[in-house]
Amino acid sequence: MIEKVALAEAVERLRRGEVLVYPTETSYALGCDATNDAAVARVFAIKGRPEGKGTPLIIPADVSLDTFILTNQKINDLVAAHWPGPLNIVAKRAPQSLVSERCETDGTQSVRQSSSAVASELARLLGRPLVATSANRSGNQSLYSITDIEQEFANGAAPDAIVDVGDLPVVPASTTIKIIDDQLEIVRRGAIEVRTNL
Repeated sequence: MIEKVALAEAVERLRRGEVLVYPTETSYALGCDATNDAAVARVFAIKGRPEGKGTPLIIPADVSLDTFILTNQKINDLVAAHWPGPLNIVAKRAPQSLVSERCETDGTQSVRQSSSAVASELARLLGRPLVATSANRSGNQSLYSITDIEQEFANGAAPDAIVDVGDLPVVPASTTIKIIDDQLEIVRRGAIEVRTNL
């Protein structure tokens, strides 16, 4: 049984390098302090995620986006229109980023500010970005209920704890867009509609 923890204890566990399940504005996420490489490696092991396939991050609202990715006007406009919310923006990783390189894919990083009160507060209190991959084994469906999460991780490697807010409504996944220079590509259609002719 995965231990259930409140927000304050969850932050302390993240600081200690533990891996947690926590709610987002879409489904439950599996994550850790994204700057802790050993913790990120555990997320990959628990999920069964292949190396080289990076992970999205939920970033603190009070930390500059330039800390994590290279921005431009197109990115800034999308942020102003859709954040906080279920829109992941994939862009070139910032050279000064302290995020584990396991989280990137071919030199790019996926980031968002969450509209979930719990996820955004976890990131704010931690002061660092959170790994935000869906809380399921690779290849399985996103999970919205505590019972399903406990069953998913009943055997084999499992997260250390869960921030339990009850069952989440089943909603579309977050939208993911990629912006390299001025080229915009929709990687995954989801909760937010984004025009490609911005």
